Amino acid sequence: MSLKQAIAEKKARESAEQRINPEVDAKLTKYISDNPKLYTYYNELSKEQLIRKLMLGKMQRNDYTQQRDQEIVKWVEQNPDIKAKIEERIKNVPAENRQRAFVRVAKDEAMRQTMRGGQGVGV
Repeated sequence: MSLKQAIAEKKARESAEQRINPEVDAKLTKYISDNPKLYTYYNELSKEQLIRKLMLGKMQRNDYTQQRDQEIVKWVEQNPDIKAKIEERIKNVPAENRQRAFVRVAKDEAMRQTMRGGQGVGV
């Protein structure tokens, strides 16, 4: 057996072992036993239907994230002092990563502003 094959087999074994969290698995088993109609409903769906339901959830989460990110960028645009602070923090970020870094730093700053506001300091 080549080294490449041995590594691939080891990774396959490790990934199979790591995917099952006993606590989550036990909780899921209990949920299934508490909801037999729901289990039957999903069990009767085709693979294509199951994949589409899973993808729908992921699409909705992605849409929500993008909407939230747009709202944060809009908030930053309305606050020039915060925008300047964010631009200063990301000035050394490569251009291809700048938009993602901008949103991440803007989220951090929005959280800081929210926490300050909750402590009585003006936003």
